[in-house]
Amino acid sequence: MRKKFFDILSNVFLIACIMSTIYMFFIYMRVTSDDMVVALQNEVDYPIYTGSNVFEYWKSTLTDEQKVLYEEIKESYLQFKEQFGTKVKKINDEDFDKVFDAVVLDHPEIFWIDSYSTIITLNNYINTSKIIQLRYSYTKEEAKEVKARIEPKYNEIIEEAKKRSTDYDKIKYVHDKLIEISQYHEYTPDQVNSYQSIVSIFDIGDTVCAGYAYGFKFIMDNLGIKAIASSDVSHEEDQSRNHIWNMVNLDGRWYNIDVTWDQNNGNGIIYNYFLKDNDEFYKDHIMQEGIPQT
Repeated sequence: MRKKFFDILSNVFLIACIMSTIYMFFIYMRVTSDDMVVALQNEVDYPIYTGSNVFEYWKSTLTDEQKVLYEEIKESYLQFKEQFGTKVKKINDEDFDKVFDAVVLDHPEIFWIDSYSTIITLNNYINTSKIIQLRYSYTKEEAKEVKARIEPKYNEIIEEAKKRSTDYDKIKYVHDKLIEISQYHEYTPDQVNSYQSIVSIFDIGDTVCAGYAYGFKFIMDNLGIKAIASSDVSHEEDQSRNHIWNMVNLDGRWYNIDVTWDQNNGNGIIYNYFLKDNDEFYKDHIMQEGIPQT
């Protein structure tokens, strides 16, 4: 009786292995040329933004293989693809998160990014024969409507900033203007995703640190001034403590700016965190690995 039981169990295990192999084969075969992502030939073919003229600092910190994945993720979101098959042969979950975060930090204009899903195999490696599924905060049509609403507001800031004669004056104007047009919104945990893009500051004027930081970088990109978004997202148990700010390059040197903390709770503009070096700024901020030296 016991031998018969183990024979049955062995057969079940064998069938399960065969079915699993067949399943993984079909998953692999699903990755076709249609799932591979490449940049579009003509800029006018992009639904909203092209991803060009953006200072990609965090991309520069990646390995060559990670940069391939970076471009795939960026292009997929710019083109509103539901999924893509990566050319990268092997990458673990932690590295995938790093690349995804780099795209988000470098490209605030892609305000419709939400998240992604993958299959994890042995040793915590992404099954890169499987297509990566992408999630969106807005549909393509919704995103077009949002852009139509916010474009006049950010264009006005860009054009006014261009009238300033020096980069210092442009940076200060944008810093002050973002504070002027908005107010910090105390959100509940279930509302957090509604405020994590440029939409919150350029559309409704209620925002959080992400709106200030991404709005600042977005304007700097359009002015041709190098800027990055830098963050402390180490507070997994209490995401309301996570924070994001900026660094900007002025006359060949890097400086830190925290527009959020300079908005002084709606009581005017202060400059406690305006163009500060690392030694001074990181007395009460947490330094993200890989940021420029000041």
